[in-house]
Amino acid sequence: MSHYILDGHEPKRTDPVAWQQWYESADRVVARTPIGPDIVISTVFVGLDLGCDPDRPLVFETEVMEAGIASVDARRERYPTWVEAQLGHAKIVSEYRGI
Repeated sequence: MSHYILDGHEPKRTDPVAWQQWYESADRVVARTPIGPDIVISTVFVGLDLGCDPDRPLVFETEVMEAGIASVDARRERYPTWVEAQLGHAKIVSEYRGI
C-alpha cells in the first residue's frame, strides 16, 4: 500500500515511517458538514492509496455518517485530489439536502 502526506493541498508519496509521523499531528480535514441531527458528511485526506490505479491514487475519502448505521455500511466516495474531494463533498451535501 502506498503512503502519502500533504504538501499544502498536494499529495506527495512517502515512506510508512514519515507518513505515520506526519499523520499523527496533521490537519487532514477537507470538509465536514452536519445534515440535521443524525447525519454528518466528512471528507478527509486518508494518506493511503485506496484505489487500484497507481497513476491516480485515491487518497481522499468522503463518508456519510448516519446515526444507527455501522461505519462499514456507510456511503463512501474516494478521490485523487483535494479539489475533486471538495467537489465530491459538495455534491453529496447537495444530494442529502435535496438541492
